[in-house]
Amino acid sequence: MNYSEVPQLQRFHIPEVKHVLPTEASTQIEAGLVLPVDVREASEIDSTSIDCYQLLIHPMSGILDTMNDLPREKPLIIICEHGERSVKVANLLRIQGFTEVYNLDGGVHAWRLAGLPLVGGNEQHSCGSCSCGCH
Repeated sequence: MNYSEVPQLQRFHIPEVKHVLPTEASTQIEAGLVLPVDVREASEIDSTSIDCYQLLIHPMSGILDTMNDLPREKPLIIICEHGERSVKVANLLRIQGFTEVYNLDGGVHAWRLAGLPLVGGNEQHSCGSCSCGCH
C-alpha cells in the first residue's frame, strides 16, 4: 500500500503514524485488502460516512474498551472527519501492537473532496454537526 510518513492533507501529525490518501484508501478497501475503522461518534457517522459495507464502527470515546475486538491480522485504515482523532487512535493501536495501522489522510472531509462515494443524510455539509471546529 502506498503511504506517507507525513500527512499531505491535514496538519495534525504524530510521528510513526502512516498516512494514506483517500484515493489509495478507496482502492485498498474496494479490493478487500484493508478494513476501514471509523472512530467518529454515532451521530457523525449517521450524518455521512464512506460507502463501504465492511466499515467497522469504533468511536474514539470507547476505543479503549473495543480495540481488542479489532482484527490484528488485517491492515486497518482509521477514519474520522479531518484526520485528527484518527491519528490519535492509529497511534494508540500502533503502541498496543497493531502492526498495520494507517490514518486516512484528511479524513472523511478529504474523501468527500476527492469525489469518493459517501452515504448518509447530508453529504454536502461543511461539518457543522461535529465538534471539530471546521467551517
